[in-house]
Amino acid sequence: MCTTKFWTDAWQEVRDTSNQAPSYGNKQGWQQFWNLFAEQYALRNRQSRSIYNAVVEGLVADGVISPFSMVLDIGCGAGTYTLPLASKVRQVTGLDTAGQMLSMLKSEAVHEGLTCRIEPLQADWLDFPAEPAYDVVFAANTTAINDYDSLMKMNAVSRGVCCLIGFAGTYHIKVRALLWEHLMGEPPEHMAFDIQYPFNILYHERFLPNLKFYSYRERYRETLAYMIEYYTSYFALFGLEGPETTAKITEFLTNRAVEDYCSELINTTIGVLWWRADRKTTILE
Repeated sequence: MCTTKFWTDAWQEVRDTSNQAPSYGNKQGWQQFWNLFAEQYALRNRQSRSIYNAVVEGLVADGVISPFSMVLDIGCGAGTYTLPLASKVRQVTGLDTAGQMLSMLKSEAVHEGLTCRIEPLQADWLDFPAEPAYDVVFAANTTAINDYDSLMKMNAVSRGVCCLIGFAGTYHIKVRALLWEHLMGEPPEHMAFDIQYPFNILYHERFLPNLKFYSYRERYRETLAYMIEYYTSYFALFGLEGPETTAKITEFLTNRAVEDYCSELINTTIGVLWWRADRKTTILE
């Protein structure tokens, strides 16, 4: 029977059996990775801003956020959603463990005239006080929300609404997928952060979550040198490093480059999930 325990165990199983599982516990490695590429992620956020604006406009239309909302953005990065949220609410606290990401968030906030509405906070979600301090607790595509406990903690910190954004099906980054298969001999797996698991847990916990899907395609053009550095650092998180791995990555990317540039195509669907943290319903059996 599908119960909270069923979906909690299923979520844990898909994490444990994923071919990306070896990197999940490497918090320090990921923090260093995000610090190294924070500036480039900020530039990508600018290019893709219309996507994030559309999601935030949807939350405004649904009454999830208002001009008076105090929002916590968990795993905010360089401001992917922090910036568009800040343009619509009273204040956003951007929570992240990567100091360089938060530095880029500060810089982008100055650029957009939103400094007074954004409070960067370097901390780990696991260590964050479980007290109802925010009107809206928000998290998008972050490894911080990865199991029952981290999901339910969102309810404890919210005074009203929670919003979680995850993937719906495969998160497809073309170069990454091809390079993963080239190095690993199998395609990458992304189901550990599929929105179906938190949705079903919340449903069986009687929160009756709302869910809306957004599909998008985006193409980024990067220098060959950047792509080599990026993917050499990325695959090191999975234990693939050294001269041989670097040579394979360099050869693969060089063969795809045109005039020392590579294109990175992202094709995905996200699920935007929101629910009232202070309201459960009675489900008749």
